[in-house]
Amino acid sequence: MTIAACYLSPEGVVFGADSTTTWSATSGHHFFNHAQKLFEVGSGSSLGIVTWGLASFEDISFRTLIAQLGDKFAQQSPASVQAAADAWVEEVWPVYTSIPAYARTHQLQGMAARSKDEEDELAQLSNGLVVGFCIGGYCLPDRNPKAYEIVFDPLGPRPTPNEVAKNTYRWWGVPNIISRLIYGYDGNFKDAILSSGHWSGSATEFDSIAAQQALLHPVLPIREVVDFIHSCIRSTGKAMKFSNFPQVCGGAPEIAVITTDRSFRWIRHKTWDTAIEDGG
Repeated sequence: MTIAACYLSPEGVVFGADSTTTWSATSGHHFFNHAQKLFEVGSGSSLGIVTWGLASFEDISFRTLIAQLGDKFAQQSPASVQAAADAWVEEVWPVYTSIPAYARTHQLQGMAARSKDEEDELAQLSNGLVVGFCIGGYCLPDRNPKAYEIVFDPLGPRPTPNEVAKNTYRWWGVPNIISRLIYGYDGNFKDAILSSGHWSGSATEFDSIAAQQALLHPVLPIREVVDFIHSCIRSTGKAMKFSNFPQVCGGAPEIAVITTDRSFRWIRHKTWDTAIEDGG
């Protein structure tokens, strides 16, 4: 699991992610805390990608696919960030749909009747194979920053990039900690209240009341955006660490920024010996 973030500011785009990746075995979850989920597209680029959900396409890594996309952009620059997002779908879709687990998901989905074990397998695959990406930055000659969310779902159609609104932030993976911190509730808490029988209003009325207590902020200078993203990712990791839930988020936060006057820059980035140093 992951906490991944994108904040689209008038001054640029800030990406962030934690470093924990989860490996599920029959004995339970195993966690590796030195994964990379945030990448520059190419070298000296004005585009970045952050990912959440499925960690790789079996023997083909996201790192490789993003490098291949960077190679293509080195030969022919995309006309816009949306064109770059479309190119990422072109790069990923044939790989995604060729993995055996994808075919197995559709095989199970197409069965007229399924056993209990097959129902459980379908539920596990349809959830575990979902993977999302957010690509953002700018493409010359236009320095206007943009970002697009792209979600691949094994039971869904070929995805279409969804533009992130300006002056907003998006969270993916495990966003409930941040939702509780900023808005006072998350989706699960809201659903529990609405279905409890003790709430007589509508969902819209609930949102209206809760919004009065939200910890909102004005348009931030981009260095404050960096602090906001880092604080929220670190808070999520710590909250999961001290909770009674599996620690599916954690490790060192990685933060990158693409400002409208500069290319991709790392703010926080793990060194290659980070796993060694963590082991003493």
